Amino acid sequence: MKKYIKLISISVIILIIAGFIIIPKILSTKEKSQRNQSPGSNQQNQALSVDGYVVKEQSLDNEIKTIGTIRANEEVELRSEVSRKVVGIYFKEGTSVSRGKVLFKLDASDLSARLKKQEIDEQLAINQLEREKYLIDKGLTPQETYETVETNLARIRADMEITRVDITKTSIRAPFSGVIGLRNVSIGSYVTPTIVLATIQDVSKIKIDFSIPEKYSPMFKVGQRVVFNVEGVPGDFEAEVFAFEPKVENNTRTLVLRAIASNPGKKLMPGNFANVTLKLSTQNNAILIPSQALVPKLKGQSVYVIKDGVAKTVDVEIGERTENNVQITTGLYPGDTVITTNILRLRPEAKVKMVKAE
Repeated sequence: MKKYIKLISISVIILIIAGFIIIPKILSTKEKSQRNQSPGSNQQNQALSVDGYVVKEQSLDNEIKTIGTIRANEEVELRSEVSRKVVGIYFKEGTSVSRGKVLFKLDASDLSARLKKQEIDEQLAINQLEREKYLIDKGLTPQETYETVETNLARIRADMEITRVDITKTSIRAPFSGVIGLRNVSIGSYVTPTIVLATIQDVSKIKIDFSIPEKYSPMFKVGQRVVFNVEGVPGDFEAEVFAFEPKVENNTRTLVLRAIASNPGKKLMPGNFANVTLKLSTQNNAILIPSQALVPKLKGQSVYVIKDGVAKTVDVEIGERTENNVQITTGLYPGDTVITTNILRLRPEAKVKMVKAE
């Protein structure tokens, strides 16, 4: 009997200890299960706050923005055609000069002496020719002698013309009106055709060279207006396309265009970079949406559209891009509301609440 009571007592103690261990674990498991189920159901029932953009038709300017380089209307490096010493400089650096003005004078003393000698030879040949003509009229000299003297006179005169041309080359003149830059020589310098004496530029007008992608080459035309601006010079300027390269560059696959613009006040300087905008066409009734509304896919693009408070996925095709917007060519219609925020948290058929609409 005592053994039976002892066995019962031990069993009761074991059950009590097991109860203290197992029951808290069961209660904890139920609480975790309730916690896990409750938020999930709340999230499914709670609408996600988003901003929307109401699609509408707009005017879209199809334009290209690119970088160009400003060049002078005319520019030349002044060089001597002959190797001689500089004996005169007749301009002030950085000033305007007119066409034909003598800028440099080279030593021509030996040429002048040669021309003087040739003038004396010419006069002697003229006198001899007159005597031979008198004699041939009297029949006192053969025709051949007269022709020899006449030929000698022609040769002397040809040599004189060559000397005059050489003398002309010693006066280096401005080929056009413009601004002359810094000179690289001084009086007494010995110059050769390889030495650049100075540069002269016509900046009354300027040219802008810029490139466009080859796919746009059929869309521009000569005479088209472009707008450009230069850093550090306030305001926008207009230019007109007047020429282009007749081929596409192999390395860049671009076409080089050249435009010309007036330069009042000579504010624009050759070598400046220009931000060029070339307007190709204007498309009316275009559909544009903010760029952040696009959702990239493996093949193509899509957007989320709000329909009856639910986010619906719509596949779209895109066209031109602007700084902040993108053109939609298919998939959207005026009046559709596109979601523009919380894109990463969205799922198809998720409930949404539009906070702000544009």
